Amino acid sequence: MKQPRILVIQDISASCRISMNVAVPILSCLENWVSILPTALLSTHTGKGFEEYTFLDLSTEIPAILNHWHSLGIKFDGIVIGYLGSVEQIKLMKSLITKFATEEALIILDPVMGDHGQLYPGYTQEHVEAMRELCQFADVLIPNVTEACLLTGIPYPEKPHTKESIKAIIEQLTKNAKQSMILSGVIQDESKVGTAFVAKGSTEVSYAFSKAYPGHFDGVGDLFTSVIAGFLFQNKGLKRANEVAVNYISRVVKRTIEEQINPLYGIAFEKDLMYLMKELKKETLD
Repeated sequence: MKQPRILVIQDISASCRISMNVAVPILSCLENWVSILPTALLSTHTGKGFEEYTFLDLSTEIPAILNHWHSLGIKFDGIVIGYLGSVEQIKLMKSLITKFATEEALIILDPVMGDHGQLYPGYTQEHVEAMRELCQFADVLIPNVTEACLLTGIPYPEKPHTKESIKAIIEQLTKNAKQSMILSGVIQDESKVGTAFVAKGSTEVSYAFSKAYPGHFDGVGDLFTSVIAGFLFQNKGLKRANEVAVNYISRVVKRTIEEQINPLYGIAFEKDLMYLMKELKKETLD
């Protein structure tokens, strides 16, 4: 089988196990040919616990990179879009997809904007509006519950999330969409966390849950999106991708806790990459 050529569009948080630092190894170990387009270079991520981090916006460099790629005739069989640092970058993605995606390319968008019911620092309603437009260009959309609420205008639901509240969010997200939808960070109860997902052309909401652990773990969303993308680029089904992704996250969070690793810098994902590789090779009915 032809190895798919994949483009990852995210920031680089130089010292943390998040964003580009996890996307490249995960997608690579899942047998994809990975290229990168960094949107920003940071000393750390911007979450709680870090102050006075450095931030270099790479917006001015991106057009030059794209022009060179265009001159080389480079096309991608899949594109994963994560953190975009400005409204201008969000708007640029539309033309990038048009110019650099093959006809059969799979476009996966993680509309990074917020968590825990709040926008991330520096994000505004203008970012939300621009992201809402970009969502129309995606084949697979992977918002967390906060981002889904921002995109739909639905109030953030109380935890634990009921199936009724999750179904209402997904129905609004898919109202005019012709894409697969994966809602991450769905909390069933104190012991279970996972996803709700709907395949393109279907109205049936399915779920995948695994064991939840107390605490906050930066980079979990980036890991989840990377695993989902890696499996979908290898023509694995949506159900299979979600099951593996939630189980993988549970494994690496457990390892991070057991090995007493500071989760501020991200979670210990490397030692369980073999798990992903083995799961990719399994024959399933999905």
